[in-house]
Amino acid sequence: SSGINAEWPLRPGNLFLYFCFCRPSPNSIIEDAEFTANAEDMGNSQDSGVAAEVQLEEEKEVLKEVVEEKEESVAKEEVKEDEESDSELCEDKKFETVLRVVIHAINNITREGDLASDVDPFVEIRANQVLLGATKPKQDKTSASIEEAFYIKTQSDPRNIKLKFHLMDQDHMTEHDLLGHGYFDLGEEDSTVEQTVHLKWKGKEIGEIIISVDFQKETKN
Repeated sequence: SSGINAEWPLRPGNLFLYFCFCRPSPNSIIEDAEFTANAEDMGNSQDSGVAAEVQLEEEKEVLKEVVEEKEESVAKEEVKEDEESDSELCEDKKFETVLRVVIHAINNITREGDLASDVDPFVEIRANQVLLGATKPKQDKTSASIEEAFYIKTQSDPRNIKLKFHLMDQDHMTEHDLLGHGYFDLGEEDSTVEQTVHLKWKGKEIGEIIISVDFQKETKN
Protein backbone atom coordinates (compact mmCIF):
# COMPACT_ATOMS: atom_id res chain seq x y z
CA SER A 1 0.00 0.00 0.00
CA SER A 2 1.21 3.50 -0.87
CA GLY A 3 -0.57 4.99 2.11
CA ILE A 4 1.03 5.39 5.54
CA ASN A 5 0.43 2.69 8.08
CA ALA A 6 -1.51 3.97 11.00
CA GLU A 7 0.70 2.00 13.29
CA TRP A 8 3.76 3.97 12.28
CA PRO A 9 4.94 6.20 15.00
CA LEU A 10 4.89 9.90 14.21
CA ARG A 11 8.53 10.44 13.97
CA PRO A 12 10.25 13.20 11.99
CA GLY A 13 11.35 10.76 9.35
CA ASN A 14 7.86 9.35 9.01
CA LEU A 15 6.35 12.84 8.63
CA PHE A 16 8.80 13.52 5.83
CA LEU A 17 7.65 10.38 4.04
CA TYR A 18 4.00 11.35 4.57
CA PHE A 19 4.45 14.71 2.96
CA CYS A 20 6.39 13.23 0.09
CA PHE A 21 3.72 10.66 -0.75
CA CYS A 22 0.52 12.54 0.09
CA ARG A 23 1.20 16.25 -0.61
CA PRO A 24 -0.11 17.38 -4.05
CA SER A 25 2.56 17.95 -6.62
CA PRO A 26 3.19 21.47 -7.95
CA ASN A 27 2.19 20.35 -11.44
CA SER A 28 -1.18 19.08 -10.21
CA ILE A 29 -1.80 22.39 -8.45
CA ILE A 30 -1.03 24.27 -11.67
CA GLU A 31 -3.29 21.98 -13.69
CA ASP A 32 -6.10 22.45 -11.18
CA ALA A 33 -5.66 26.22 -11.34
CA GLU A 34 -5.75 26.16 -15.13
CA PHE A 35 -8.90 24.03 -15.11
CA THR A 36 -10.56 26.38 -12.68
CA ALA A 37 -9.59 29.39 -14.80
CA ASN A 38 -10.88 27.72 -17.96
CA ALA A 39 -14.12 26.87 -16.22
CA GLU A 40 -14.48 30.46 -15.07
CA ASP A 41 -13.75 31.71 -18.61
CA MET A 42 -16.38 29.37 -20.02
CA GLY A 43 -18.85 30.57 -17.42
CA ASN A 44 -18.07 34.19 -18.20
CA SER A 45 -18.39 33.50 -21.92
CA GLN A 46 -21.75 31.86 -21.42
CA ASP A 47 -22.87 34.75 -19.22
CA SER A 48 -21.75 37.24 -21.91
CA GLY A 49 -23.65 35.30 -24.56
CA VAL A 50 -26.81 35.29 -22.46
CA ALA A 51 -26.42 39.01 -21.76
CA ALA A 52 -25.96 39.71 -25.49
CA GLU A 53 -29.10 37.71 -26.31
CA VAL A 54 -31.07 39.59 -23.65
CA GLN A 55 -29.82 42.92 -24.97
CA LEU A 56 -30.73 41.91 -28.53
CA GLU A 57 -34.23 40.97 -27.46
CA GLU A 58 -34.60 44.28 -25.63
CA GLU A 59 -33.45 46.18 -28.73
CA LYS A 60 -35.97 44.25 -30.84
CA GLU A 61 -38.74 45.21 -28.43
CA VAL A 62 -37.71 48.88 -28.52
CA LEU A 63 -37.58 48.84 -32.34
CA LYS A 64 -40.98 47.18 -32.45
CA GLU A 65 -42.43 49.87 -30.20
CA VAL A 66 -40.93 52.62 -32.37
CA VAL A 67 -42.40 51.07 -35.53
CA GLU A 68 -45.81 50.70 -33.90
CA GLU A 69 -45.76 54.32 -32.71
CA LYS A 70 -44.81 55.49 -36.22
CA GLU A 71 -47.59 53.46 -37.81
CA GLU A 72 -50.07 54.81 -35.27
CA SER A 73 -48.93 58.39 -35.98
CA VAL A 74 -49.32 57.88 -39.75
CA ALA A 75 -52.77 56.40 -39.24
CA LYS A 76 -53.82 59.39 -37.12
CA GLU A 77 -52.57 61.82 -39.79
CA GLU A 78 -54.55 59.98 -42.47
CA VAL A 79 -57.69 60.12 -40.35
CA LYS A 80 -57.12 63.83 -39.72
CA GLU A 81 -56.69 64.52 -43.44
CA ASP A 82 -59.86 62.57 -44.22
CA GLU A 83 -61.77 64.53 -41.59
CA GLU A 84 -60.49 67.85 -42.97
CA SER A 85 -61.43 66.79 -46.50
CA ASP A 86 -64.89 65.75 -45.35
CA SER A 87 -65.24 69.06 -43.52
CA GLU A 88 -64.33 71.02 -46.65
CA LEU A 89 -66.80 69.04 -48.71
CA CYS A 90 -69.52 69.62 -46.15
CA GLU A 91 -68.74 73.34 -46.11
CA ASP A 92 -68.89 73.50 -49.89
CA LYS A 93 -72.28 71.82 -49.82
CA LYS A 94 -73.65 74.24 -47.21
CA PHE A 95 -72.22 77.54 -48.40
CA GLU A 96 -71.44 79.40 -51.59
CA THR A 97 -69.85 82.77 -52.24
CA VAL A 98 -71.67 85.46 -54.18
CA LEU A 99 -69.19 87.59 -56.10
CA ARG A 100 -70.35 91.06 -57.14
CA VAL A 101 -68.46 93.03 -59.78
CA VAL A 102 -69.37 96.69 -60.20
CA ILE A 103 -68.32 98.74 -63.23
CA HIS A 104 -68.31 102.34 -62.03
CA ALA A 105 -67.01 104.18 -65.10
CA ILE A 106 -65.16 104.16 -68.42
CA ASN A 107 -62.48 106.84 -68.71
CA ASN A 108 -60.30 108.40 -71.39
CA ILE A 109 -60.79 106.14 -74.37
CA THR A 110 -58.26 107.15 -77.01
CA ARG A 111 -58.81 104.49 -79.66
CA GLU A 112 -61.27 105.23 -82.43
CA GLY A 113 -63.68 102.76 -83.91
CA ASP A 114 -63.91 101.66 -87.51
CA LEU A 115 -63.85 104.42 -90.14
CA ALA A 116 -62.53 106.83 -87.47
CA SER A 117 -66.03 107.23 -86.13
CA ASP A 118 -66.95 108.04 -82.53
CA VAL A 119 -67.16 105.07 -80.24
CA ASP A 120 -70.20 103.68 -78.47
CA PRO A 121 -68.34 101.85 -75.68
CA PHE A 122 -69.55 99.06 -73.45
CA VAL A 123 -67.72 96.52 -71.28
CA GLU A 124 -67.93 92.71 -71.31
CA ILE A 125 -67.04 91.03 -68.02
CA ARG A 126 -65.60 87.50 -67.75
CA ALA A 127 -64.64 85.48 -64.67
CA ASN A 128 -62.13 82.73 -65.54
CA GLN A 129 -63.27 82.95 -69.17
CA VAL A 130 -66.97 82.67 -68.20
CA LEU A 131 -69.02 85.57 -69.56
CA LEU A 132 -70.92 87.32 -66.76
CA GLY A 133 -72.54 89.94 -68.92
CA ALA A 134 -72.02 93.36 -70.51
CA THR A 135 -72.81 96.96 -69.66
CA LYS A 136 -75.17 99.07 -71.70
CA PRO A 137 -73.48 100.98 -74.58
CA LYS A 138 -72.82 104.69 -74.16
CA GLN A 139 -73.41 106.58 -77.35
CA ASP A 140 -70.55 108.71 -78.66
CA LYS A 141 -68.64 108.72 -75.37
CA THR A 142 -64.94 108.41 -74.50
CA SER A 143 -65.67 108.73 -70.77
CA ALA A 144 -68.91 107.79 -69.07
CA SER A 145 -70.42 106.81 -65.73
CA ILE A 146 -71.70 103.22 -65.76
CA GLU A 147 -72.58 101.96 -62.22
CA GLU A 148 -73.73 98.51 -63.23
CA ALA A 149 -73.27 95.34 -61.15
CA PHE A 150 -72.82 91.71 -62.16
CA TYR A 151 -73.02 88.62 -59.96
CA ILE A 152 -71.60 85.13 -59.95
CA LYS A 153 -71.95 82.32 -57.42
CA THR A 154 -69.03 80.04 -56.67
CA GLN A 155 -68.21 77.25 -54.21
CA SER A 156 -64.46 77.73 -54.68
CA ASP A 157 -62.17 80.33 -53.15
CA PRO A 158 -62.97 83.67 -54.88
CA ARG A 159 -59.24 84.55 -54.77
CA ASN A 160 -58.79 81.95 -57.49
CA ILE A 161 -60.90 84.03 -59.86
CA LYS A 162 -59.32 86.22 -62.51
CA LEU A 163 -61.54 88.87 -64.05
CA LYS A 164 -61.12 89.93 -67.68
CA PHE A 165 -62.68 93.02 -69.22
CA HIS A 166 -63.22 93.64 -72.93
CA LEU A 167 -63.91 97.20 -73.99
CA MET A 168 -66.14 96.96 -77.02
CA ASP A 169 -67.47 99.45 -79.60
CA GLN A 170 -71.09 98.86 -80.51
CA ASP A 171 -71.63 98.45 -84.24
CA HIS A 172 -75.16 98.29 -85.64
CA MET A 173 -74.16 97.04 -89.11
CA THR A 174 -71.43 94.47 -88.35
CA GLU A 175 -69.95 92.69 -85.36
CA HIS A 176 -68.93 94.77 -82.38
CA ASP A 177 -65.30 95.90 -82.42
CA LEU A 178 -62.82 95.09 -79.68
CA LEU A 179 -61.12 98.29 -78.56
CA GLY A 180 -58.95 96.90 -75.74
CA HIS A 181 -58.86 94.60 -72.72
CA GLY A 182 -57.61 94.47 -69.15
CA TYR A 183 -57.33 92.06 -66.21
CA PHE A 184 -57.98 92.05 -62.47
CA ASP A 185 -56.60 89.07 -60.52
CA LEU A 186 -58.36 88.73 -57.16
CA GLY A 187 -55.54 86.59 -55.80
CA GLU A 188 -52.98 89.36 -56.32
CA GLU A 189 -54.91 92.46 -55.23
CA ASP A 190 -54.98 93.72 -51.63
CA SER A 191 -57.89 96.09 -52.23
CA THR A 192 -60.91 95.50 -54.45
CA VAL A 193 -62.77 98.80 -53.96
CA GLU A 194 -62.77 101.40 -56.76
CA GLN A 195 -59.72 100.00 -58.51
CA THR A 196 -58.42 101.17 -61.87
CA VAL A 197 -58.05 98.57 -64.61
CA HIS A 198 -55.88 99.80 -67.47
CA LEU A 199 -57.07 98.76 -70.90
CA LYS A 200 -54.57 98.02 -73.68
CA TRP A 201 -54.55 97.29 -77.37
CA LYS A 202 -51.43 95.75 -78.89
CA GLY A 203 -49.42 96.77 -75.83
CA LYS A 204 -50.57 100.39 -75.87
CA GLU A 205 -52.88 101.83 -73.23
CA ILE A 206 -56.14 103.07 -74.76
CA GLY A 207 -58.22 103.90 -71.67
CA GLU A 208 -59.32 102.58 -68.28
CA ILE A 209 -62.29 101.44 -66.28
CA ILE A 210 -63.05 101.82 -62.56
CA ILE A 211 -64.35 98.71 -60.79
CA SER A 212 -65.17 97.32 -57.34
CA VAL A 213 -65.46 93.70 -56.27
CA ASP A 214 -67.01 92.36 -53.07
CA PHE A 215 -67.94 88.96 -51.67
CA GLN A 216 -70.78 87.62 -49.61
CA LYS A 217 -71.08 84.06 -48.28
CA GLU A 218 -74.59 82.62 -48.35
CA THR A 219 -76.13 79.43 -47.00
CA LYS A 220 -77.37 77.18 -49.76
CA ASN A 221 -81.06 76.30 -49.75
